Order: sequence, then C-alpha cells, then structure tokens
Amino acid sequence: MDEEHRDESASPQPSQASEYGDALSDVLKDQERRDELRSTATSKPARPRVHPSIPPVLALFSIWLWAFPPAVLIPEVPTIPPAVQEAGLRMNMLVQLNQIQQFLSEYGRLPETLDEVGERPDGVEYTRLSDGVFQLSGKSGDVTVDYTSTEPLAELAADAMAIVSGVSSTPSGAGADD
Repeated sequence: MDEEHRDESASPQPSQASEYGDALSDVLKDQERRDELRSTATSKPARPRVHPSIPPVLALFSIWLWAFPPAVLIPEVPTIPPAVQEAGLRMNMLVQLNQIQQFLSEYGRLPETLDEVGERPDGVEYTRLSDGVFQLSGKSGDVTVDYTSTEPLAELAADAMAIVSGVSSTPSGAGADD
C-alpha cells in the first residue's frame, strides 16, 4: 500500500504519540487548574435569610394601619372661620361683578352665563333678572351671600377687604352681631 492510502486506524507513529500525549497532558493540567480556581474562588456573601413568618406579620400590620389608622397619623384639617369664608366669597363675587360690568360696557348687554365673561369661581352663581339687572349668589361652606346689581356696591364689599387683609377682626357680614 501507498503511504497516501494508509490505514488511519493503525497505531500512531512515535512522534505523533508524544504529540497526542503532550496535548492530553496539557488538557488535564488545564482542567485541574480550573477545578482549583473554582474551589478557591470567592463566593458571593450569602444574603441574610428572613424568617418566614415576618412577611405575613408585616402585611397584616400594614393592613391594620390602613384600616384603623391611629389618631397620630390622621392630620388635623384646619377649619376656616365663617367670617373669613364670607370675606373670601365676597371678594370672589366682587371679581365676578367687575367682569360682568366690563362685559356690559364692551358688548352693551349682560352675559347669558358667567362662562361668557371668563373663568367662573366655585360656589358663585349668576342669574340674569332683566336687561340691566342681575343677581350673584355665593355659597362657601355654611355661608351664603346674595347680591343684586341694584344694591350699592358697598353692601357686597362690606368689610371683606379688611377681613381678607387682616386689618379688621370684627366682621359685619353673616354671623356678626348687629
């Protein structure tokens, strides 16, 4: 047989055998080195374990706090004195009155609704009574104020400016002793 058609299953020649042995030896040494590195590698610090009863206890405590909050956790809502509520309401109504008068001077007629004159504050209602007469009604909490355009402006203003600015401490509006 030719050397070209040699049987591959035949035992390797001595030079080839030493090459195979060297390669196998290198692989085995590398494997040993990797095993040694794996065994001496720094392991991640273990996370401290939580006792299994703690999460349900915390959940129940959270639900209890949500359902029955202690008085310490409930904020105390400050109340606005009725005189200050009335003064603020009167100031809002004065602003609306001014906008209605501006609308009247521009267009020569009263608006059908407050939406025509601009932004409408909460608690203030507008009613057109006739061509030149209208009524503003306001409500803030338990305080109500009614103003008709035929009344003097001083009646609507009362001492609202003084109360709002803090100058006067004796209101003359609703709730005041006459």
